[in-house]
Amino acid sequence: MTTFGTGQARPPLAIRLSIGLIGACALAFNVVLMISDRAPRVTREIFGDFAQRLSDRLDASTTVDTGRLPGNDAIVHIGVWAFAALLVALTLWRWWGLLVTATAVFAASIVVEIGQGRYSSSRAVESSDVTANAVGVMVGTVVAAGCMLLWSAVSAAVRGSRRPSR
Repeated sequence: MTTFGTGQARPPLAIRLSIGLIGACALAFNVVLMISDRAPRVTREIFGDFAQRLSDRLDASTTVDTGRLPGNDAIVHIGVWAFAALLVALTLWRWWGLLVTATAVFAASIVVEIGQGRYSSSRAVESSDVTANAVGVMVGTVVAAGCMLLWSAVSAAVRGSRRPSR
């Protein structure tokens, strides 16, 4: 019988390291992008007219009552930090790692917010962004816990089906 703390139901190290590398690259890109005053211009340079067309489609103010749309970019903060927390937690793949992940990723999000106010002339520190970051970290951590439970259940079922019957 495998318990969750023994680590026997963990994915191979190579998979976890690959997830970690992708997470580190994504986090570095997000930090640079969030602090950059030129983020919109860089996006246009990388993606060309596609970025403008996508932005026009996402800007629903011409077709939808803008009173119903969020007044800030909370969904972006939630998504970015949920993704970061998920990748870090899946790299560590330990139950205690969920707490470490949540703490470290939330602390990193605060450092990025402070950096926006200090190193960017067009971005400001907002308490609503910090709140959205915290929600994102919680979402990512919960999704990681779900992935860990699912992996454990599937791997236990596979191991059970491979055992010879008595």
